[in-house]
Amino acid sequence: MQSASSRQQILEAIAQLSDQQLSVVLKFIQTLQPNPAPTPTQSPIDPLANFIGASHHGNLAHAIDETLYD
Repeated sequence: MQSASSRQQILEAIAQLSDQQLSVVLKFIQTLQPNPAPTPTQSPIDPLANFIGASHHGNLAHAIDETLYD
């Protein structure tokens, strides 16, 4: 397998590069590496989410205008 030889050739080639060129090479290498799958973020728990629609007290806004404006 040519892996060790290729590795050695790469090391020898980058040893001669300037800092700016090394930065470009590093960015290129990072694009070749697989990105780890992002972990799904959990949404904050809404305490009212399970309550919505759970009221059996009738229309909560019944006659709200009369109560607020009288």
